[in-house]
Amino acid sequence: MKTKIYSKEIHIPEFKEFEVSYPQFSELAKNECRFLFDIVMQPETFIQAMVLTEHGMPAVTSIAEVCFDQAKKRNGFIFTGRVKQFIGAMIASLMTANGYNRTGRKKSIIHHAYTRGEFYIKK
Repeated sequence: MKTKIYSKEIHIPEFKEFEVSYPQFSELAKNECRFLFDIVMQPETFIQAMVLTEHGMPAVTSIAEVCFDQAKKRNGFIFTGRVKQFIGAMIASLMTANGYNRTGRKKSIIHHAYTRGEFYIKK
């Protein structure tokens, strides 16, 4: 069997780029939720989100459990609706940076802390 090597260029938005696109989350991203930014903005997150998107699932499903678990480990951190919106904005930033558009459609997420997430489509 021949082994083949494949590569894919993945764009990871930097903090400043995210801050310009989503100023409403700037303070959250700089302070108590910076750890979530560092978790989400990874090539692995995009790859998982891309695969889930191609299978008809919301991209945020790729990171929902990891973010929730890491948040639980922080004393006094509350996983609020605003935090979930912030995570969704980071996923949106990651997806659009890599050639996906929002559809405006929300789909259910199989995770107890979430209800729905944005569905994306390749440009």
